[in-house]
Amino acid sequence: MDVPLDRLAEVSAVLARGEEAAEEGGWTVARDALDEADALLQGLREDYVTLPAAVRPTMAALATPLRQRRDALAGRVPAPRAVSEVPAALAVDDPEQEADPEA
Repeated sequence: MDVPLDRLAEVSAVLARGEEAAEEGGWTVARDALDEADALLQGLREDYVTLPAAVRPTMAALATPLRQRRDALAGRVPAPRAVSEVPAALAVDDPEQEADPEA
């Protein structure tokens, strides 16, 4: 088995998509790209143990910068947040929400 250059290139392309989205403030696209890159990198980690010993250093040398790019992107992308309370200024008075549905 040779170094999976095609899969390394796929990780790089996914990271580029995430980096571009982050530059534009597209946090959802960037977060999705991070998730995809994580899955691809995990697959490469799993395959690493099956590589011949002579190929492993090359694989590690090629994958390390990708991991660094992934970590840098993750540091720029804000964690997803759920809205737990709606600010009063955005709240809409909806009588149906306050009425008992059983009544």
